[in-house]
Parts: sequence; C-alpha cells; structure tokens
Amino acid sequence: MALNPAAMADAPARVEPGTVPGPRDDHEVPRPPRRDSAGGAGQAGDDTLAWSVTAMSGALRRLAAARAGDTPQAVAAATEAVWWVTVVDAAMTRHHPAAYGHALAALDPAERRAVEGSLAGLRFVRIQLGQYADPGDFIQPPPGPSAGRGRGWTWSELPPPPPQRGKAREVSPYREYRAQLAGRPVAKVLERVAGFLSQAHASAGASRACRQP
Repeated sequence: MALNPAAMADAPARVEPGTVPGPRDDHEVPRPPRRDSAGGAGQAGDDTLAWSVTAMSGALRRLAAARAGDTPQAVAAATEAVWWVTVVDAAMTRHHPAAYGHALAALDPAERRAVEGSLAGLRFVRIQLGQYADPGDFIQPPPGPSAGRGRGWTWSELPPPPPQRGKAREVSPYREYRAQLAGRPVAKVLERVAGFLSQAHASAGASRACRQP
C-alpha cells in the first residue's frame, strides 16, 4: 500500500481508495533525524520515535486551530492526528513494551479502559481510511458557528464495515470505535491518547537513561 506524505498539504476532503492519508509535508512537520554509521540501530529508532512524538503534538495543535466551518481543513487535521497517534502507538508497543505496559498500569481502571479502547478505535479509523473510507465520513462539524474551532468536531456514528471476501469482519475494533469514539469530541479523544503516549515515551527515555553508564 502506497503512502502519500504530501496528501495533507492541500487538505482534501477525500482520498483515493487504497491511499492512507499521511502527514503534512511542510515546515511545520519536523524532519526525521539522520544518523551516521556510528549510531546504533536502537538509538536511530529512538530518535525516529522522538521525532514522531513531536509530529503528533504538532498535528494536535493544528487540529485545535482548525476552523470549525472549514471542513477540508478540519478533516485533514484530524486525519493527520490519527496517523501520528497510530504511528507512535505502534512504535511504542514494538520498541518499548515494558514502558508502555507500566504507563498503562499507572492509570486507574476506567482511564486505562478508555485509552486502550480509544487506541483500538483509532486503529479502526486508519485501517478503514487505507481501504475505502472517505475521511469526511468519520467526523462531523459542530451544530453552529459558535462552537469554536477544531474542538467542536465529533466522531460520527458509523455502520459496521462491510465484510471483505476471505476475511472475518473486524468486530472488536469497530466495537471500540462505537464505544469510545462515536459521538465524542474528536480533539478530546486524540488528546487523551496522545497524552498517554507522550507519558509512556518519557518513561521509556528515563529508563534508557538510567541504564546508560
């Protein structure tokens, strides 16, 4: 599946099926760090993860600043934020599972359930975007012009995805989308999980620093 890093620059309301909307390609998004041959693979991975966390924070700022009445801008900002949250979540679970698990364990049961469910729901969104869904289907504008900027948008109520030939329907991610995202503020959900991921990343960095001589 081909990714399109520049897809968000013009804030389109739709993407072609099979194309996952990627991050913006402008001066607001930091560039991945370069490392020479002396840098280890682990250090390079940590640098890239840190860059992704920074990009995730930038995407959330753009979402908060998006004009409520500008549908292409709001959809682009929300899609970009979903992209970075899922990228950071996947990287943390792969490279720092202990820190990730400790960060989850530090949450009270209700908050942990909300974070885990929200992340599953966001993965559902990204999977659907990469197959056939219109990004604009996932969020809906505030009811009136006084509702503010990007924080006024909410996640849409969606029907179950159609089953794919030869594949079982992904019931659990869709169920989490309905339970943790549908009808809730877009920005609030993304800020909750981004806050968790930032904390987990900080914990991983602290643990790594303690292990260094």
